[in-house]
Amino acid sequence: MNKIVIYILITLFLGGCSLKDVGSPILKYTIFDGSHIDKSIKTDKILKISQFKAPVNLLGSKIWYKRDSYATNSYLYSSWNEDFSSIIEHDMANRLYKSGLFKSVFERYSKVKADLSLEGEIINVIQNVGKNGATVSFEIRLYLIDLKSSKLISSKDFSYNKTCESIDAIGAIKAYNQIIKIFNKEVVLWLKPLVKES
Repeated sequence: MNKIVIYILITLFLGGCSLKDVGSPILKYTIFDGSHIDKSIKTDKILKISQFKAPVNLLGSKIWYKRDSYATNSYLYSSWNEDFSSIIEHDMANRLYKSGLFKSVFERYSKVKADLSLEGEIINVIQNVGKNGATVSFEIRLYLIDLKSSKLISSKDFSYNKTCESIDAIGAIKAYNQIIKIFNKEVVLWLKPLVKES
């Protein structure tokens, strides 16, 4: 009888151990540009930001890295809070709206008739991990289009590389945030003369 009781207790104990959560919770990240905004130029034009084209892997919420061996993988317990291209669109729309450069700025889901459209192709977004550290690469091409004539006003490539403070997801997130602040500022500077002329 004692052997049966001991066997049951051991089984319950081992069963309880196997139910413990040995994994870490998944942490979700986004990008925030809280830098100073120059409002020196204002127009009456309405801008619509179209959905940015992106590589298939960026259509999800994974944060990707690549090692020296060219093997590409994603972090298991860290991710974006939505797909990366949507994060870039939202942040840019917010930045451009606050800049005062346009009467208003809408994103892809709006049915409002706009004067101009900003389209984009995300070419490369990756954290490059090596023996001596890690860097983040971000490359995107933007197109400003006159919606009344359907003509291309201008296009521009934006390419950035930033060293990560640490070789992990947090290091990548911090580097991406620094890049996006610079990127948004340069987009506003690029658009200012174009909007005045159009």
